[in-house]
Amino acid sequence: MIKLIRKVVSLFLVILILLTSGCWNRREIQTLTINSAIGFDRITTGGQSKILLSVLTIKPSRASGGAGGMGAGGGGQTQAATTGEVISITGETIQDAVRNWDQRSSRQLFMGHTVLFVIGESIAKEGIGWVIDFGNRNRDIPERAMVVVCEGSARDCLQAQSEFEPMLSTEVFNILNLNKFFTSKTQGTNLFQVMYDLVTPGREVSMAFLKTFTPPEKGSAVRQIPATGGKDGEGDQPQRKVFTLTGAAAFRGEKLAGRLNEVETQGLLFIKSEAQGGIIPITFDSTRKNISFLFRDVSTKVKPVIKKDGITFQIKIKGTGELIGAAPQTVDITKKSNVKKMEGLINQEVERRCRNSVVRAKEMRADIFGFGDKIHRTHPQVWKKIENRWEDIFPHVDIDIKAEFSVEHSGLINKSLEIR
Repeated sequence: MIKLIRKVVSLFLVILILLTSGCWNRREIQTLTINSAIGFDRITTGGQSKILLSVLTIKPSRASGGAGGMGAGGGGQTQAATTGEVISITGETIQDAVRNWDQRSSRQLFMGHTVLFVIGESIAKEGIGWVIDFGNRNRDIPERAMVVVCEGSARDCLQAQSEFEPMLSTEVFNILNLNKFFTSKTQGTNLFQVMYDLVTPGREVSMAFLKTFTPPEKGSAVRQIPATGGKDGEGDQPQRKVFTLTGAAAFRGEKLAGRLNEVETQGLLFIKSEAQGGIIPITFDSTRKNISFLFRDVSTKVKPVIKKDGITFQIKIKGTGELIGAAPQTVDITKKSNVKKMEGLINQEVERRCRNSVVRAKEMRADIFGFGDKIHRTHPQVWKKIENRWEDIFPHVDIDIKAEFSVEHSGLINKSLEIR
C-alpha cells in the first residue's frame, strides 16, 4: 500500500513539473539588439572623463534572389544576410554605459553572441582589470570571446570593414582561432584566459594587436567613399579601412607594457607551446638563397632549475615539418648531409626567435611566458620567498633554449630547380 502511494505521489509530481515548467527568463528576439563585438575607450567630454562603449550590432536583412538564382530556396526566394552597425554610448562606468543604452534604443542589448572584445590603447594603458571583470561577471557573454588591443580608438577599429566575412567580429574571431595553425604570428587569447593570467601568480597577459589601414589594391572589395568637392572623380580619397592582426600586446599586471613584433610573437608562441604551424625562412649556407620550412606538431617543455647563484629555465622545443619552397639551385634534399645542415639552420632560427622574444619581455619586465607560474607549481617554497620580487628577478633569470626540428618531406620534388 505504501509503495502504491509513493508511486502515485511520484507520478503526480512528474505531471506537476510538466505543467509548471516554462522559460522563466524568455526574451523575444524582436525586443533585443544583438551584438557581436564590444569596444572600450576612455574619452573626455564636457571636461569629464567617461567610458565610451562601442557596440557592433548584428542587423539581419533580406536580399532578394533573382528568378534564375541558384540559392537553396530556389528562384525568387530570399536569402538571409547580416550586416553590422557600430553604435556608441557613454557612461561613468561600463555598467552605466550599458544601462544608458536603454535611453537610446527601445530594444534591450543582448550580449550572448559576443565573440570579440576590442580594447582601445587608452584603456589598455589605464588598466584592463575592470573590462575583464565586466566580461566574466556578465552571464550572457561567452568566455570564448576573443580579446584584442587595438591601435588608437576601439570605436574606429570596429568601424573598419571585413573583407571576407559579413561581420568584422566574425572575421577577427576566425583568424585568431586559426592563426596558430597557419602563421603563429599573432596570439588568440579568449576572455577566460585573460582572466586566468590576471589572477594567477607568476603569469602576465598577452593578446593580439589589431590595427587598421587603407587597402592599396584598386580591386579591393572594401567600399570607398568619394571625397566631397571633387569634379569628375577628382579628389576621391579612400575613407574606408580594413584591419590586420599583427604581433602581440604584453601587459605587466593589468596595464599595457609594450608590444611584440611578429617574429617575437612567434617565439613567444613556441615557448608557450601554442605555435602549431607557420613558416620559418632560412638562408642555406652554401648558396645564400632562401628556403621556406613549414613547421607543425610543436611541443615545448619548460623546466625551472633553482641554484644558489640564480634561476635557469631549460626550454626544449620539438617539432616536425617540410620544405615547401626553395630558390633555384639551392638544396638537394636527397643528400642526408644537406638535410642535417638544413635542420641545424632551422633550429638556430627557432632559438633566435625565442631568445628575441625573451629579451623583449625582459625589457618590459613582463613574464608573459608564465615562468613564475612554473616555479610556483614545481618549487612552491621557493616561490613563496620570491613572489613579491618576481618582477625584479625575472629580467635577470637565465634562459637555455634548445630546438629540435626534423625535415620529413619536401613536397613533390626533392631537388630545387636547375635553371638553364
